[in-house]
Amino acid sequence: MKVEIINVGTELLLGEIVNTNAAEIQKACRELGFSIFYQTVVGDNPKRFKECLETAFLRGADMVITTGGLGPTADDLTKELSAEYLGLDMEFREEEAKKVFDKCSFLMGSDQIPETNYKQAYYPKGAYILENDVGTANGCVMSCDQKRIVNLPGPPKEMRYVLNHALLPYLERYREDKIYTYNINTMMIGESDMAQKLNDIVEDQKEVSIALYASEDHCRVRLAVRAKSQTEADHCVAGVKHIIEERLKDYIVEESSLNEALFAIMPPYYIEYKDDFRLSETFRLGKSYSESKEAMKLEIGKRKHLLGEIITVVIHYGDETETFEVAALKEATLSYARIESRIVANIYRFLKKKTRSKD
Repeated sequence: MKVEIINVGTELLLGEIVNTNAAEIQKACRELGFSIFYQTVVGDNPKRFKECLETAFLRGADMVITTGGLGPTADDLTKELSAEYLGLDMEFREEEAKKVFDKCSFLMGSDQIPETNYKQAYYPKGAYILENDVGTANGCVMSCDQKRIVNLPGPPKEMRYVLNHALLPYLERYREDKIYTYNINTMMIGESDMAQKLNDIVEDQKEVSIALYASEDHCRVRLAVRAKSQTEADHCVAGVKHIIEERLKDYIVEESSLNEALFAIMPPYYIEYKDDFRLSETFRLGKSYSESKEAMKLEIGKRKHLLGEIITVVIHYGDETETFEVAALKEATLSYARIESRIVANIYRFLKKKTRSKD
């Protein structure tokens, strides 16, 4: 099933709140084996919302899931506009009106509730109700001519509850082969270099899709495959996964992150600053901070450059010393993430090299 998500709310476009709803819906759809190719955020504008629906179905969506716009105010029109788009009439449901009254009177401590709340008791004819036990606005599922629209509430707490307790059980009947993913984390290799090493495999991908991702401290290869079970997925990716791991064996990090990998092998250490630059207060390399003779000593300094600043790091550990530099445009304090990730990567490489030399 092809699904599109439309998150409704001008506050999302203005950056007043973070759109966490989309990520939760995407994860849920992935578990059901549904495909999501597009996700849209639109303001509280009837014309633009209907344009989003039209676009979604024109490009092949079987179902559109919306969030927001189910409340009692005049600008909460998601449900009404969805019904209008599908050509469905709205109807007042007495049983839903009673739910609205019971919830509102309970929350307000009074049986005199504003009439506007009963707007939440109108639903498209034939709509399936998605119960919202933690809010006053229930969601619903409506359909017509092979087009299905799901309306979920906007507040994250309510959306999450309705998604997990009402929508997912409803959608279980449409479950498809699930997408299983596998990650291979690497360090000390750039995305372009990794792409060159894996170019023929990526170009030849068929059942197993291969994607490369780069972040501040590492690069990641993600393998994805549709399968009925974990066993089937493991069997399907085994061959290509083995080839990739062989080609990248000098760069692979077994842990989920490089920080985690370094933390696991980092000896006691301390830092001696040679300039005014300081790492962030929350930055930790390992479990133990110690200035003993056996500890690793890090000398961190700074020098100016025409384009910015260069942080110098000298590692003293046992009878070995190693120096490396991290360049930052403008000011080093504007690039904490980059600097700290490079420090982690270089110390990890140093310790792994030291371990291999002992072997």
